[in-house]
Amino acid sequence: MSRQARIEPVIEASDLKETITGWLVIDETVPENEVVVSEHTSKKEAIQAAEALEQRED
Repeated sequence: MSRQARIEPVIEASDLKETITGWLVIDETVPENEVVVSEHTSKKEAIQAAEALEQRED
């Protein structure tokens, strides 16, 4: 089965300001059981990790 991953920002909100503080890689291969597999400081790192997860064969 091929894996499916997505990235989402980690957002810190204070007053009327929102700041992205990191990025999560989420394994959504089984939609009813999504799992956060890693957290990254840059969007580029998160995209690379998500692509690596999708390429991995278990």
